Amino acid sequence: MSIQKKRIAKFDLALKNRHGVRIEEVFRLGALRDGIQLLTTDISFPILGQIIPRLEIEIFGTQFVKKITVRINSNSPFMFDGEVLFASINDEIEQVRCRQHIDPEHSPTGRYNFGMMRANGARSFVFDYHVYCCYSCEFCFKENEWEALAIQGGDTNYKANFQECLNYADRNGHTFDDKYDIVWLCTGSIKDEKTELDRHSTISRRLREAGYTKNIYVSQVVPPSIRNDRDKRRNYLSVLRDAGVSRFNTGVDIVDAGMRRKYIRGLKGEYTFEEYMAIFADAVDVFGRFGAGSCLLAGIEAAENTINGLEELAKIGVAPAPTVLTPFVVKQMGIPFSFDLEELIDTHVRFKNIVARYELPVFSGVFSLA
Repeated sequence: MSIQKKRIAKFDLALKNRHGVRIEEVFRLGALRDGIQLLTTDISFPILGQIIPRLEIEIFGTQFVKKITVRINSNSPFMFDGEVLFASINDEIEQVRCRQHIDPEHSPTGRYNFGMMRANGARSFVFDYHVYCCYSCEFCFKENEWEALAIQGGDTNYKANFQECLNYADRNGHTFDDKYDIVWLCTGSIKDEKTELDRHSTISRRLREAGYTKNIYVSQVVPPSIRNDRDKRRNYLSVLRDAGVSRFNTGVDIVDAGMRRKYIRGLKGEYTFEEYMAIFADAVDVFGRFGAGSCLLAGIEAAENTINGLEELAKIGVAPAPTVLTPFVVKQMGIPFSFDLEELIDTHVRFKNIVARYELPVFSGVFSLA
């Protein structure tokens, strides 16, 4: 055994049950959960403040290609040499083909790009004109962006940011049909509900006027004024639909009420899962089956809570898009991952069964459980 393989073996991972998933999927989920070690000095990346360094990588196998973003973790059992991802599993050295993903336009350093306009997964684009969110949940991926802005400075003028996104849509919207199946209006929420609604509606209309015919998904926190006012809620959703939005997304994130209060700040933490179900029922009525979507975080609470939540959403026609909990800044490393890799694999399999049972659409992004 080579010196390198002896070192890999020191990080052996005991995995009693792979639940029938292919080795590439084991590595994908494991790298999302635990990050990767580097076995090469050929990869470089900026290290900034409290931001945890990350790479975008693509994992390959026969009829298998998935792109993920992974943190650098010197304790991870998954190790990358620039061409292969290695791990010792049950005292055997396993490996899968892997490469660093570098997109010259959107991610020139090979790291995940949290910019105001960015490609996100395969054939998907994000407009993110509200840089900060008035809720700032403890686990949010945008903490990465906020830390960078705190260090480097940057334009937090939302009006100017929105205008920049609108100008980009005007210049490039005619090309979007060929490039993207989904455009996300995925922004931090603001307290001015009218302005938030107006901005989402305006950019959606502009994209439609430019000839974009595919999916436009809004992702935002449910505004306080429509929490309990059903007529106002349905009107709010109808304005978005009439402007060309095809799906209303809002992140439940966590099912358990106690865990919600622990990790979700402000009013959003007070929303209960039952309230979300009522809100989503109206959204499905306005936008149609799978015209509403939500994210749940696999790993932040008991797996059973996540699976039950995903199934309840699927039953009423909501398209769930669960992601795997991962830290983006140092303080988020204090949020424990609630179960081991074996249970994460099992959660992945159970979600795939829900997908099949309810014929769900699947968005496989760079943090996805799917």
